[in-house]
Amino acid sequence: MLINKKFLLTSALVFLTTANLSIASDVASSDKLIANSVNAKAVKENATEGSLKLVMQNLLKETQQLTAAMLNEDFSFIADKAKNIAEHPKPSMATRKKIMKAMGSKMVEFKSNDDVVHGAAVNIVISAKQKNISGVSENYKKMLDGCLSCHILFKSEVSAILK
Repeated sequence: MLINKKFLLTSALVFLTTANLSIASDVASSDKLIANSVNAKAVKENATEGSLKLVMQNLLKETQQLTAAMLNEDFSFIADKAKNIAEHPKPSMATRKKIMKAMGSKMVEFKSNDDVVHGAAVNIVISAKQKNISGVSENYKKMLDGCLSCHILFKSEVSAILK
């Protein structure tokens, strides 16, 4: 159990540090927007306007809160945050079509990473309802691996497509 918590804490710190560095230039404006869009409905409405960036920033916030909930073994909050990640809003159809067109056959791998993140988040919810911190931790690792894999493989390309 202690090893899992140490691994979880180390993984979380690496992930959060990396994620925070990657969006450092946008933190001030995004924090205001997300703070003003506390409920999921507001985030979904903003996301439908086309902002993949807003969706990703909200996922970062949810992941940070999930990490804190895990370290506190707050299973109710773990389930809530993981559910928000699993059911995250999508960017607008126009944005998605633009990405799909530009990426072509690479969309299969792109979607595969999204499926890993989604599946792991769903499994976190299930494990949290069972109060199974080991299951939560294992699926959290899978979820982060999916996030990082997608960012490593596609972040620069998608950013360039959407400029």
